Amino acid sequence: MTHRIAFLVSAGLLVQGCVINNDKWPRPRDLSQTWMVDRTRILGVRADPPEIAPGQRAEMSALIVQAPGEEEPLGVLWLACEDGGAGCATDLGALDLENVDLAQAQELGVIGFEPGLAPMYTAPTDVLDDLDERERREGLNVQVQLTAIPLDDLGETTGEIDFNALEVGFKRLVVSEATTPNNNPVLEAFTVDGLILPPEAEVIQVEAGQVYDLGIALSEFGGREVYEFLNSDGVVEERTEEPYAAWFSTGGTLNETITLWPFMEASWVAPEEGESGTWFSVVRDRRGGMSWWLQDWEVVPEP
Repeated sequence: MTHRIAFLVSAGLLVQGCVINNDKWPRPRDLSQTWMVDRTRILGVRADPPEIAPGQRAEMSALIVQAPGEEEPLGVLWLACEDGGAGCATDLGALDLENVDLAQAQELGVIGFEPGLAPMYTAPTDVLDDLDERERREGLNVQVQLTAIPLDDLGETTGEIDFNALEVGFKRLVVSEATTPNNNPVLEAFTVDGLILPPEAEVIQVEAGQVYDLGIALSEFGGREVYEFLNSDGVVEERTEEPYAAWFSTGGTLNETITLWPFMEASWVAPEEGESGTWFSVVRDRRGGMSWWLQDWEVVPEP
């Protein structure tokens, strides 16, 4: 099992591209819309907080979604490396993930394996020692990588691996001595046609073929942070975040996939009667902060 996981991780870095004009891989014209959730997808990767100082810890989480009716148990392997780059290269062959030695796992870059070991990263106290004062304020990027693996694959020790079943995600975690370190945006409410949905509204009922304006409301406190930015001339500027939202759905038709502050609404056309699904709004603040909101819906007969 241990060697199998090591192979999955190293191979997972190679499955981001595809070969065009080869029947083994889907052609661009056959791909789903970018907003459509019709397979296992990693829609967001979050660090809390998204910017830490040396010696501090960030807890990691991911928005991993699957098509309705096709859910299967997933294992998620988390890695982190301070040298950045396109991904974390490590040899996990010596690591027994059934009886994890935390010190050994940390040396190999493993920061979590779900279910079982909650992912978190602690910045070394000396990670910024080789940087000058300006560089320490700007910080360095830690590359966090996760690989979602069907647990059925992990349970097998022989047979071929379906690399199409793997999903790989990346997150930039900043370690710095910034005076105004980043925090994740605070989301206040989900709206439909301008109406704020009550917290108890677990499922929203919609009519087939109707157009709805979906919106995400940011909190007055923590929705848009004011922060200090050191420009190329060495002058400190005060700036305000300009967040944006990425929209996804398991059905219907989304007419906008990205909406920019202050117009954080996307229009959506409801599908046929009897269908149900989920909307997803992933909000980024352009500094590395991220939050998301999920809302279930169902199409009901016209009155």
